[in-house]
Amino acid sequence: MLTFLRRNLLDLLLWTLFLVCLFLMFKTSTDARPEFIKGTSLEDIFRPFPTGNQITFDITVGIIVSLFVYLLVARLPAWQKKKRLKAHLLRCYDTLKEQCLMHFLWACNQPAESDLIDRLKSLDEFKAFFKELVSNDQDRWHAVLNGLTDDYVQSLVRELDLFRGELDYALTAVEVSDDKVFDLLRNLTQVLQRSRYWSDRKDQLKPLSQFMWAMFTGWSIVQGYTGRDFVKEMVSAI
Repeated sequence: MLTFLRRNLLDLLLWTLFLVCLFLMFKTSTDARPEFIKGTSLEDIFRPFPTGNQITFDITVGIIVSLFVYLLVARLPAWQKKKRLKAHLLRCYDTLKEQCLMHFLWACNQPAESDLIDRLKSLDEFKAFFKELVSNDQDRWHAVLNGLTDDYVQSLVRELDLFRGELDYALTAVEVSDDKVFDLLRNLTQVLQRSRYWSDRKDQLKPLSQFMWAMFTGWSIVQGYTGRDFVKEMVSAI
């Protein structure tokens, strides 16, 4: 509930203002009241004030007209722009996952088949597949890390950097009303910025492994496996 209020506070305030003005406009109107409210409690509620009705009516009509102009000129175009950018970011994120999965499969000598890649986009499927043992002392994810050459790592870094650029543009092009979501997205862009310096060195593979495992399995250092795609959730909340 608090999250909903935080993300939609301006819309709720505008709707409240509209409804209050609509009520005052009908209450102070000089037109005859509809027959169906006569003799009911609504008749008393919509009875005009003793004085100041014309001024109140003019002000409320002006506010309602201004709200409609604001909706058509500013709010609706901004909402459409945000919707387009959100859909574009989600497509970019899907492409990022496809490219990363392709390199993971190549690194562990698995065929990068499209059906398998689509299946591994699922958090549970990814975890089950890469946790599977491929030898007595090694699961498939460790085989991926051992097979990541510098070329593979740099390809992953380029894909992450492309997504970071799209994310940066979206954060400057649209207003993110939820401060918590904005902070999380900014933190994500900072992580992606640092990813530009990852390489196939052992000390650099650890942060790469942690980030990729968290992104593809929903793992959190605080909550463990959450079953949630954090990046997708943050993008959807823009």
